[in-house]
Amino acid sequence: MPSERAPSRLELALLGVIHQGPQSGYDLRKAFTLTPLAHFSDSPGAIYPALGRLRRRGLVEPAARERARGRRRVAFRLTPSGRRVFLAWLRRLPTSEEVERDVDALLLRFAFMSQAVGTAEIRRFLKALQERLLEHLENLEAFLAGAGAAMTLSGRLAFECGLEGVRADLRWVEHAQRATAPATVKGD
Repeated sequence: MPSERAPSRLELALLGVIHQGPQSGYDLRKAFTLTPLAHFSDSPGAIYPALGRLRRRGLVEPAARERARGRRRVAFRLTPSGRRVFLAWLRRLPTSEEVERDVDALLLRFAFMSQAVGTAEIRRFLKALQERLLEHLENLEAFLAGAGAAMTLSGRLAFECGLEGVRADLRWVEHAQRATAPATVKGD
């Protein structure tokens, strides 16, 4: 019986890789080792339990068994429920809390979008991300204007580094918006 608990970030990343085509646990570990997904973990102690949770929740199911050097491997594919959960995650617009606390999770979501949703949805995501980032930047700048003089030098400089990170995220969003503009996107 599927649980109502939302999938973890690792589980969502697994759904994203499996969405690309059936994957065995070994294939998933390899993908997490050889790509930027390595920041999650390529450890069997993380991948296999997460894959088991996805299977128990009815989000993935065995697709086929393949032989690899005498060992049988079970490849997994998304179930219809798994596909719905994955697509709902991709289509969810960025929130202020995500922008303030977990931009990396938003970028993970964005990284999987082209494989499953159209350019219009990608642009809607980017517009919402830009709006949330602008709000966040405005709040941070107001805080610095009010409290900056009372901050220690190192504290203010660290805070300013964070401001520059938000500004860099905004520049990237503008770049992504240009790259996904209707006149520049091919094949969508």
